[in-house]
Amino acid sequence: MSEGGWSWLSRVSREPLVHFLTLGAVLFAGIVFANHLKRPVVRVDAQDIEQLATYWEMQSQRPPTRAELSALIQERIDEELLSREAIRLGLDKDDMIVRRRLAQKMAFASEDIAAIPEPDAKALQAYYDAHRGRYATPGRVALRHVYFSRDRTGETPQAAATNALARLKAGETAASDPSLLPLTYADVAEADLDRDYGPQFAAAVHGAAEGAWIGPVPSAYGLHVIRVERRLPSVIPPLAEVRDEVRSAWLAERRQDENRAFRASLRKRYKVEIAGLPK
Repeated sequence: MSEGGWSWLSRVSREPLVHFLTLGAVLFAGIVFANHLKRPVVRVDAQDIEQLATYWEMQSQRPPTRAELSALIQERIDEELLSREAIRLGLDKDDMIVRRRLAQKMAFASEDIAAIPEPDAKALQAYYDAHRGRYATPGRVALRHVYFSRDRTGETPQAAATNALARLKAGETAASDPSLLPLTYADVAEADLDRDYGPQFAAAVHGAAEGAWIGPVPSAYGLHVIRVERRLPSVIPPLAEVRDEVRSAWLAERRQDENRAFRASLRKRYKVEIAGLPK
């Protein structure tokens, strides 16, 4: 460079404006670099990737290809970025759906934290003794019936059923109208009769004496004349036969107790106010 050029640079470098602009550029570069270092990190580790691959395999019944796994990872990153940005912008506030999901997640997390010990033999026996009625098999009946359709021709269903009842009580026979309904049951629960024929039919069977014809009894199909042949009483199985059910019920109740205790502890940590309740 010529002597004139160096002289010009020397004069410019002594100008206050140049010093100011240079200092500003350095500060700006420093701020940009610092902000780059402070950027929050979204990390997808090996455990996350394994979880994504496992979920894919459960849904698709095969492992993901490399390209599919890469797409899953990118979706996971996008999900995390969007959720963090939503929280930063306050979009999670005053949203009932988000609040419920968070509450559910916290409830599940509290269940994972509170380990419930396995019940011992004494605890299972005590629980079984206190709730043995839950494990009783329902009482069952053996019966037969004569059916009269609502759509029959000739004699009305009421008249036909009444006449049939008189004949059956006299030891004679009576024929049913054609039907796909079973006319005899060797072993049926009253709850099944309620479901299949209706509550009036089930109630009549429940109150009937063994060996006696009763009727006419209405059902969802028409009218019936019924005879209960025998009753099979309810049976409470021994603990050994229902141990797994008793254990599951015991654990479920202990879990409910833990959940109630956890919520009670939360109420002690917060001051709860209810305002604007309608009178």
